[in-house]
Amino acid sequence: MRRRTGSGTGILERLFSALLRLFPADFQDRFSAEMRMLFRDQRRDARSAGPLAYARFLGSTASGLVATAFREHREILFQDTDFALRLMRNDFAFTTMVIAILGLAIGASTAAFLAANAILIQPLPFSGGNHLIHLLQRRPGVGVENMPFSVKEIEDYRSQNHTLDSVVEFHEMTFSLLGGREPLRVDTGVVSANFFRILGVSPLHGRTFMDEDDRHDARPVLVLSYNFWKKNFGGDPNVVGQKFSMNDKEHVIVGILPPIPQFPAEVDVYMPTVACPTRSGQHAMHERSWHMMNVYATLKSGVSMADVRADLNQVAKHLQTMYPADYPSAKGYGIGVEPVHEELSRDIRPVLIVLAAAVGLLLLLACANVTGIMISKMLARTQELTIRTMLGAGKSRILRGMMTEGVMLSTLGGLVGLALAYLSVGLLVSFTSKFTSLASQLVFTPGAMVFGVLLSLTCGVVIGLVPSIGVRYLPLLNFERTNLARSSRVSSNTRRGLVAAQLGFCVILLVGAGLALRTVLHLERVDAGFEPSGLLTARIYILGGSHQKFFDQLLERIRPLAGVESVGLASTIPLRDDSDGPEPIEVRGAKDVANAEARTRPPVVRIVTPDYFRTLGASILAGRDFNQNDSNKEQPVVVVNQHLANRYWPDGSAVGRQIGFSPNKWLPIVGVVSDIRNQGLDQEPVDEVYGSLAESPQGAMNVVIRSSRITPELGQQLKWIAHDIDPNAVVADMRPMIDVRKEWLASRRTTAMFLTIFAVIAMCITASGISGMMALTVGERKHEIGVRLALGATPGSVILSMMKQVLSLMILGLGAGFCAAWMMSTSMSHIISGIAPRDLMTYAVSSALLIAVTAASALIPLSRIAKLDPVMLLRAE
Repeated sequence: MRRRTGSGTGILERLFSALLRLFPADFQDRFSAEMRMLFRDQRRDARSAGPLAYARFLGSTASGLVATAFREHREILFQDTDFALRLMRNDFAFTTMVIAILGLAIGASTAAFLAANAILIQPLPFSGGNHLIHLLQRRPGVGVENMPFSVKEIEDYRSQNHTLDSVVEFHEMTFSLLGGREPLRVDTGVVSANFFRILGVSPLHGRTFMDEDDRHDARPVLVLSYNFWKKNFGGDPNVVGQKFSMNDKEHVIVGILPPIPQFPAEVDVYMPTVACPTRSGQHAMHERSWHMMNVYATLKSGVSMADVRADLNQVAKHLQTMYPADYPSAKGYGIGVEPVHEELSRDIRPVLIVLAAAVGLLLLLACANVTGIMISKMLARTQELTIRTMLGAGKSRILRGMMTEGVMLSTLGGLVGLALAYLSVGLLVSFTSKFTSLASQLVFTPGAMVFGVLLSLTCGVVIGLVPSIGVRYLPLLNFERTNLARSSRVSSNTRRGLVAAQLGFCVILLVGAGLALRTVLHLERVDAGFEPSGLLTARIYILGGSHQKFFDQLLERIRPLAGVESVGLASTIPLRDDSDGPEPIEVRGAKDVANAEARTRPPVVRIVTPDYFRTLGASILAGRDFNQNDSNKEQPVVVVNQHLANRYWPDGSAVGRQIGFSPNKWLPIVGVVSDIRNQGLDQEPVDEVYGSLAESPQGAMNVVIRSSRITPELGQQLKWIAHDIDPNAVVADMRPMIDVRKEWLASRRTTAMFLTIFAVIAMCITASGISGMMALTVGERKHEIGVRLALGATPGSVILSMMKQVLSLMILGLGAGFCAAWMMSTSMSHIISGIAPRDLMTYAVSSALLIAVTAASALIPLSRIAKLDPVMLLRAE
């Protein structure tokens, strides 16, 4: 019986000790022994009063201990918070600087998290989007990685697969929408009837497509995108049910989509496949080689991507066996799949990763800087902290007070950072929209706020905890100089380490910003092959009739306009997304190797008019340009670019040679034009073949006008002439070419701007850290400096000896930073162009700049040495 009682008593004692640990450490040191004695006495009395009284005693004791511990912690927190606020008010300049530094770093980090979370982490904002994949037909033998599908192929994959739940198609066309205030040229997404259903998208107004809408006898219907509805109809829901004319048929608007990211392209309206005249034509319906559709699908439950790839490649092999003429073994044939979310975020992923790494380094640098400042403040408070220890304050209480001050500062900085992140949402949307349609789901969310709060608390713990390490070296009951010196030495080493870390972080940011800036400078200076200034461009669409007659009249009526120097037409113009596709060619008289290369690396074919090259600013290097006599459709002629000419005839002239797009139909080359970077300023020229519009009539062309006066009036005259010739003609995308170039460069410039801002902030923070460290060093070594000056040392020699300390930190920080930048620089290969990721010029300039900033930051406080009086220093000591 005694053994059981003793065992029970031991358990209660352990439980009581565990509850005592809930109290602050100082409280435990003072009162735990007395409380244990009191607990034993009261427990003895309660046990003698009976089981019920004993149970009530145990319950009330446990609840009372928990409540008292909570009150003690709350009281200490209030006291520490009040003390921290008083310290912050007394040193307002320090408080303001720390809040600004942490606010910028936390704000940038929260904004980066906001963008990365919305675009890279969060699922697509429609219920079926997470299981959506893109099917890619490939012909590896000719270098084709994404060949569109034909209707026949879609039917085959839809019926023969065993792993896909739904298969839908999408392709983009451009049509004219008539019946409104003026004709509109609309980008139209042609989709399967169940396209929106598999996405789980519900309309904002009206309905989406039904299976009945995709029958051949169905009434043509349209669904409007949200942005097109807001822009052209002012957000009027009554547009549902209205009728418009498209492709000579009456179409009814049946629904309006909500504001969601569009894929695979931003379009204005959607129509079912049967309403598209090309998709429902005889050639498209019956010819397996009529490739024009993109195909998407959702997976069956429990099916992996590996299962889908294996299943679809079995279908591909079956098609190769059944239709060898359509899938020749020489070209190869296979099929791949890619999640749509990865496809939509592919272009922006490397940019966001680089920016996230940059803000991460900036945050580390800011924390290192503020931690160094807090260490300096702790050294200044050494005497105060020692007196508090002598008066009974435990080290845990002092540590807790420092932690509270750090958390208070970081919390205020976090509030500033959250405000900055919230205000930056518009800028982030504008920036990310240049890369992906997922930018529309970028909003300030509670998750971003939680991230900012947690980041602030983490920073507070770090900047409060690291300086408190030096507290254990503080003297407890005396002011012995050895103890003070030891504390100062430990803190000084910590400060130097933090400054070296700041230099390392700063050099990484400088190198990244330098690479981005050098890329922009290179792209701005690169020879694009055309002169953008003084050039107006527009896209013109003709519905029917004689295309050639319309464009001939258009050119004749534009040439006499005031200020117009020349005018031309082209199927596509540089730096636009509507690029012409490659066409395999045969080179007459070439070796088999050259013809094999012409098939695997086919040139891009473009249609132009005479004077297009002169208008654009390109040069005819050999032969001649097109002229008015080049209108024989039976025997057309072509002009090739210099890149193609050098590839196939490096030792001779291409003029007079012949190429062919079909067997036994050879086209003579009459001229060689200089290379034009049509695909992009960061893309090297590719093989290009130009044909004459008179020999290959087109229903849509780009007009380019070179004029001494690019004014809005010139654009209005162009519209008036086009509508006067054909009232249904659509003039769209009218912009000066200089604006087209600026827009193309905008994403690169914005990325470089962000990295440069981060680097400048990092340099300012690092400079303040170095300056503060040297100012404190001068203060700590006043006696030594006074002795040296009194013994005859010059101020310059003293300054030089102290600069050696800065030099050692500089070597350590720059060395570590450059090593890290060297290893990390290849990760920027996706956002730089024209320079090497390990560009020595960038490293040299970054090094020189940081050395200059470091030296200036150190010399400013060290210059005070020249003004010091050694006699006064020694007397004060």
